[in-house]
Amino acid sequence: MTATAFDFRDVTYAYRGQAALAGLSFAVDLGERVTLLGANGSGKSTLLRMMDALCFPAAGTALALGASLTEAAFVDEAVNYAFRRRVGLVFQNPDVQLFNPTVLDELAFGPLQLGWDKARVKAAIEATLARFGIGHLRDRPPHRLSGGEKKRVAIASVIITEPDVLLLDEPTAALDPRSRADLVAFLAHGLGAGRTVITATHDLDIIDDISDRSIVLEEGRVAADGATLDILHDVDLLRRTHLVFEHHHSHAGPQAAGHGHLHDH
Repeated sequence: MTATAFDFRDVTYAYRGQAALAGLSFAVDLGERVTLLGANGSGKSTLLRMMDALCFPAAGTALALGASLTEAAFVDEAVNYAFRRRVGLVFQNPDVQLFNPTVLDELAFGPLQLGWDKARVKAAIEATLARFGIGHLRDRPPHRLSGGEKKRVAIASVIITEPDVLLLDEPTAALDPRSRADLVAFLAHGLGAGRTVITATHDLDIIDDISDRSIVLEEGRVAADGATLDILHDVDLLRRTHLVFEHHHSHAGPQAAGHGHLHDH
């Protein structure tokens, strides 16, 4: 029997009276690679934050790795520690995440918070610097790095503790094409087998590489849930949920004719 990473039933959540999640239900097994798709405002970021126990359901039930996602449960330091050791979230904007004076300090922060001894921390830092190809950045201040470098350091600072579950919010946002390609290759092949990876994105070009299953969100609910390739081929669904749009234009010339093209947002 496969263990469940997340199990959400009729979950609701609101910001200042505005519904962000509205009766959301789904489950994710350990080891699955899933993308959360949806236009802006569909609830993707809120859902990721809830999966990382940064906010809790107003109604409904949510379980993460067997723990109940409630404020009362996470008051218990032991519950909080056990959860943080197993789940890591990479925010959309790396500047929210990176706050230490150097990349080295950034990588050391998570392991030190978890109480690792110095020798283990040092070994993990060296291995992570090599794995991400960021050894040359070790003494640099994170705020002085390029967008692609910041994103790589942010992911490295989460991966260093080897969480069972990795949550990523719009990982390719604001990256140049080379950095984007490098990151997608890493997400597709560099994380190792067995880790649960849940990625919120509206970048349809990458989802076949990084996920086997996609959940489409619309106004805080699940609009569709299925194999990534099936979701990608459902043009009506993608159009209805504002993940692609069609625009018409004409080509100049004697055989000029107007026709439509689909684009993702």
